[in-house]
Amino acid sequence: MALLLLTSVNIEYTKSALRSVFPHVKATHRAEALAAGLCFRTYASLLATLKRDEMARCTVGFIDLARFSTRLQELGYHTVDPSSLIAIARSPAMPLRPWAEYKNGDRVANYRWFRECQRRDIPDIYIETRAKYVRLNWDCISRDPKHDTHLGEDQGANLVRKMFARFQALTRHRSGKAMFEGSSFVGFVDHLLPDVARDIADEFYTMLTVPPAQKMAA
Repeated sequence: MALLLLTSVNIEYTKSALRSVFPHVKATHRAEALAAGLCFRTYASLLATLKRDEMARCTVGFIDLARFSTRLQELGYHTVDPSSLIAIARSPAMPLRPWAEYKNGDRVANYRWFRECQRRDIPDIYIETRAKYVRLNWDCISRDPKHDTHLGEDQGANLVRKMFARFQALTRHRSGKAMFEGSSFVGFVDHLLPDVARDIADEFYTMLTVPPAQKMAA
Protein backbone atom coordinates (compact mmCIF):
# COMPACT_ATOMS: atom_id res chain seq x y z
CA MET A 1 0.00 0.00 0.00
CA ALA A 2 1.00 3.62 -0.47
CA LEU A 3 -0.16 6.79 1.24
CA LEU A 4 -2.02 9.54 -0.60
CA LEU A 5 -2.89 12.87 1.02
CA LEU A 6 -6.54 13.45 0.21
CA THR A 7 -6.64 16.90 -1.33
CA SER A 8 -8.30 18.13 -4.50
CA VAL A 9 -4.99 18.81 -6.26
CA ASN A 10 -3.67 15.34 -5.44
CA ILE A 11 -6.82 13.62 -6.64
CA GLU A 12 -6.81 15.62 -9.87
CA TYR A 13 -3.14 14.78 -10.46
CA THR A 14 -3.81 11.10 -9.82
CA LYS A 15 -6.75 11.06 -12.21
CA SER A 16 -4.65 12.73 -14.92
CA ALA A 17 -1.82 10.22 -14.40
CA LEU A 18 -4.27 7.32 -14.55
CA ARG A 19 -5.58 8.66 -17.86
CA SER A 20 -2.06 8.37 -19.31
CA VAL A 21 -1.58 4.83 -17.97
CA PHE A 22 -5.08 3.51 -18.76
CA PRO A 23 -6.31 5.46 -21.81
CA HIS A 24 -8.69 2.62 -22.75
CA VAL A 25 -10.56 2.90 -19.45
CA LYS A 26 -13.46 5.36 -19.35
CA ALA A 27 -12.87 8.46 -17.23
CA THR A 28 -15.80 7.72 -14.94
CA HIS A 29 -14.58 4.16 -14.47
CA ARG A 30 -11.06 5.33 -13.62
CA ALA A 31 -12.52 7.68 -11.01
CA GLU A 32 -14.65 4.93 -9.46
CA ALA A 33 -11.71 2.54 -9.37
CA LEU A 34 -9.54 5.19 -7.71
CA ALA A 35 -12.19 5.78 -5.08
CA ALA A 36 -12.41 2.05 -4.42
CA GLY A 37 -8.63 1.82 -4.16
CA LEU A 38 -8.78 4.51 -1.46
CA CYS A 39 -11.45 2.50 0.38
CA PHE A 40 -14.43 4.65 -0.58
CA ARG A 41 -17.66 3.11 -1.83
CA THR A 42 -18.02 5.61 -4.66
CA TYR A 43 -16.23 8.56 -6.22
CA ALA A 44 -19.05 10.77 -4.97
CA SER A 45 -18.27 9.75 -1.37
CA LEU A 46 -14.60 10.57 -1.96
CA LEU A 47 -15.56 14.03 -3.23
CA ALA A 48 -17.81 14.54 -0.22
CA THR A 49 -14.91 13.77 2.11
CA LEU A 50 -12.65 16.19 0.24
CA LYS A 51 -15.26 18.94 0.55
CA ARG A 52 -15.73 18.27 4.26
CA ASP A 53 -12.17 17.60 5.45
CA GLU A 54 -9.68 19.12 3.03
CA MET A 55 -9.00 22.19 5.18
CA ALA A 56 -7.88 19.90 8.02
CA ARG A 57 -4.83 19.09 5.83
CA CYS A 58 -4.34 15.76 7.57
CA THR A 59 -6.82 13.41 5.90
CA VAL A 60 -5.00 10.51 4.30
CA GLY A 61 -5.82 7.39 2.36
CA PHE A 62 -3.86 4.20 1.92
CA ILE A 63 -4.13 2.69 -1.54
CA ASP A 64 -5.49 -0.85 -1.69
CA LEU A 65 -4.49 -2.34 -5.05
CA ALA A 66 -6.81 -5.32 -4.64
CA ARG A 67 -9.85 -3.08 -4.27
CA PHE A 68 -8.70 -0.91 -7.20
CA SER A 69 -8.28 -3.99 -9.40
CA THR A 70 -11.54 -5.59 -8.28
CA ARG A 71 -13.53 -2.45 -9.10
CA LEU A 72 -12.02 -2.29 -12.59
CA GLN A 73 -12.93 -5.94 -13.13
CA GLU A 74 -16.50 -5.22 -12.01
CA LEU A 75 -16.60 -2.45 -14.61
CA GLY A 76 -15.44 -4.83 -17.34
CA TYR A 77 -11.63 -4.46 -17.40
CA HIS A 78 -9.90 -7.76 -16.73
CA THR A 79 -6.33 -7.22 -17.95
CA VAL A 80 -5.32 -4.07 -16.07
CA ASP A 81 -2.14 -4.12 -13.96
CA PRO A 82 -2.92 -1.97 -10.90
CA SER A 83 0.68 -1.63 -9.69
CA SER A 84 1.20 1.66 -11.54
CA LEU A 85 -1.11 3.33 -9.01
CA ILE A 86 1.61 2.99 -6.37
CA ALA A 87 4.15 4.70 -8.63
CA ILE A 88 1.68 7.51 -9.26
CA ALA A 89 1.03 8.04 -5.55
CA ARG A 90 4.76 8.22 -4.84
CA SER A 91 5.72 10.32 -7.85
CA PRO A 92 7.83 13.43 -7.15
CA ALA A 93 5.29 15.26 -9.32
CA MET A 94 2.49 14.66 -6.81
CA PRO A 95 1.48 18.21 -5.77
CA LEU A 96 1.33 17.58 -2.01
CA ARG A 97 3.57 14.76 -0.82
CA PRO A 98 3.85 13.37 2.72
CA TRP A 99 7.62 12.95 2.36
CA ALA A 100 10.42 13.54 -0.14
CA GLU A 101 13.15 11.42 -1.70
CA TYR A 102 16.45 12.70 -3.06
CA LYS A 103 20.13 11.82 -3.33
CA ASN A 104 22.31 11.81 -0.24
CA GLY A 105 24.12 15.16 0.02
CA ASP A 106 21.67 17.12 -2.14
CA ARG A 107 21.56 20.24 0.03
CA VAL A 108 19.38 22.20 -2.37
CA ALA A 109 16.67 19.53 -2.34
CA ASN A 110 17.02 19.18 1.42
CA TYR A 111 16.54 22.89 2.03
CA ARG A 112 13.66 23.17 -0.45
CA TRP A 113 11.80 20.27 1.15
CA PHE A 114 12.37 21.59 4.69
CA ARG A 115 10.92 24.96 3.71
CA GLU A 116 7.90 23.26 2.16
CA CYS A 117 7.38 21.26 5.35
CA GLN A 118 7.48 24.48 7.37
CA ARG A 119 4.98 26.14 5.05
CA ARG A 120 2.62 23.19 5.21
CA ASP A 121 3.21 22.55 8.94
CA ILE A 122 4.11 18.87 8.47
CA PRO A 123 6.99 16.73 9.77
CA ASP A 124 10.21 16.89 7.75
CA ILE A 125 10.33 13.29 6.54
CA TYR A 126 12.71 12.40 3.72
CA ILE A 127 14.64 9.50 2.21
CA GLU A 128 18.30 9.88 1.23
CA THR A 129 19.14 7.55 -1.65
CA ARG A 130 22.48 5.83 -2.17
CA ALA A 131 23.79 3.04 -4.39
CA LYS A 132 21.74 0.25 -2.78
CA TYR A 133 20.48 1.06 0.69
CA VAL A 134 18.79 4.29 1.74
CA ARG A 135 18.27 6.26 4.94
CA LEU A 136 14.91 7.49 6.20
CA ASN A 137 14.96 10.65 8.33
CA TRP A 138 12.29 12.52 10.30
CA ASP A 139 12.38 15.80 12.22
CA CYS A 140 9.34 17.58 13.65
CA ILE A 141 11.14 20.90 14.08
CA SER A 142 9.33 22.01 10.90
CA ARG A 143 6.01 21.82 12.78
CA ASP A 144 4.32 24.45 14.91
CA PRO A 145 5.01 23.32 18.52
CA LYS A 146 1.36 23.71 19.47
CA HIS A 147 0.54 20.85 17.09
CA ASP A 148 3.14 18.51 18.60
CA THR A 149 1.72 17.88 22.05
CA HIS A 150 1.57 14.17 21.22
CA LEU A 151 5.38 14.08 20.83
CA GLY A 152 6.33 15.03 24.37
CA GLU A 153 7.08 12.99 27.50
CA ASP A 154 4.85 9.93 28.03
CA GLN A 155 2.91 10.27 24.78
CA GLY A 156 6.12 10.69 22.81
CA ALA A 157 7.68 7.66 24.48
CA ASN A 158 4.62 5.59 23.66
CA LEU A 159 4.63 6.87 20.08
CA VAL A 160 8.27 5.99 19.44
CA ARG A 161 7.60 2.48 20.74
CA LYS A 162 4.83 2.17 18.15
CA MET A 163 7.13 3.54 15.45
CA PHE A 164 9.83 1.03 16.41
CA ALA A 165 7.30 -1.81 16.35
CA ARG A 166 6.21 -0.88 12.81
CA PHE A 167 9.87 -0.59 11.77
CA GLN A 168 10.50 -4.10 13.06
CA ALA A 169 7.42 -5.51 11.35
CA LEU A 170 8.24 -3.93 7.99
CA THR A 171 11.93 -4.88 7.99
CA ARG A 172 11.53 -8.43 9.25
CA HIS A 173 12.85 -11.01 6.77
CA ARG A 174 14.31 -8.27 4.55
CA SER A 175 17.95 -8.08 3.48
CA GLY A 176 20.30 -5.62 5.15
CA LYS A 177 20.81 -4.71 8.77
CA ALA A 178 18.50 -1.76 9.26
CA MET A 179 19.13 0.42 12.30
CA PHE A 180 16.53 2.57 14.10
CA GLU A 181 17.80 5.55 16.10
CA GLY A 182 15.96 8.50 17.64
CA SER A 183 12.74 9.65 19.28
CA SER A 184 9.26 10.52 18.09
CA PHE A 185 10.52 14.06 17.45
CA VAL A 186 13.70 13.39 15.47
CA GLY A 187 15.51 10.29 14.24
CA PHE A 188 16.47 8.05 11.36
CA VAL A 189 16.42 4.49 10.07
CA ASP A 190 19.50 3.55 8.09
CA HIS A 191 20.44 0.67 5.78
CA LEU A 192 16.97 0.21 4.30
CA LEU A 193 15.89 -1.10 0.92
CA PRO A 194 14.11 1.69 -1.00
CA ASP A 195 10.65 0.13 -1.10
CA VAL A 196 10.78 -0.67 2.61
CA ALA A 197 11.85 2.89 3.40
CA ARG A 198 8.87 4.23 1.45
CA ASP A 199 6.45 1.99 3.31
CA ILE A 200 7.89 3.10 6.65
CA ALA A 201 7.82 6.78 5.60
CA ASP A 202 4.11 6.48 4.80
CA GLU A 203 3.30 5.02 8.20
CA PHE A 204 5.55 7.39 10.15
CA TYR A 205 3.84 10.35 8.49
CA THR A 206 0.45 9.24 9.79
CA MET A 207 1.88 8.66 13.27
CA LEU A 208 3.70 11.98 13.52
CA THR A 209 1.13 14.27 11.97
CA VAL A 210 -2.06 13.77 13.97
CA PRO A 211 -2.78 11.87 17.21
CA PRO A 212 -4.30 9.60 16.04
CA ALA A 213 -3.75 9.97 12.28
CA GLN A 214 -6.92 10.41 10.30
CA LYS A 215 -7.17 7.53 7.83
CA MET A 216 -10.45 8.18 6.11
CA ALA A 217 -12.77 5.63 4.60
CA ALA A 218 -16.34 6.14 3.61
